[in-house]
Amino acid sequence: MNNEERDNKIIEIHTAVMVMAEKVDNHGETLYGDGQPGLVKDVTLLQERQNECPARKATTVEGKRLTIAGIVVAIAIIALLANVGLAVLNWVDK
Repeated sequence: MNNEERDNKIIEIHTAVMVMAEKVDNHGETLYGDGQPGLVKDVTLLQERQNECPARKATTVEGKRLTIAGIVVAIAIIALLANVGLAVLNWVDK
C-alpha cells in the first residue's frame, strides 16, 4: 500500500467516523431530549402511568384479594339476611 492509498483509507475512515458521530449526537438528543423530554422521559412516564392504571391494579394480587374479600363480604351479608328472615318467619309462626 502506497501513501496515496493509505491517505484515501484514512479519509474514508474519517468520513465514516464523522457520520457515526453525528448519528450518535442525534440519538443522544432523541433519547435524552434537547431542551424537551426525550424518549427516556417518555418511557418513564408511560411506565408510571401503566403502574397506576386501575384496570392493571385490578389484575394484580392485591386487586384479586380485594375482589375475593368483597365477594366473601357479600356472601356473609346474604347469609345474615337469610338467617334474619328465617328467624322472623319462625317468630311469626309462633
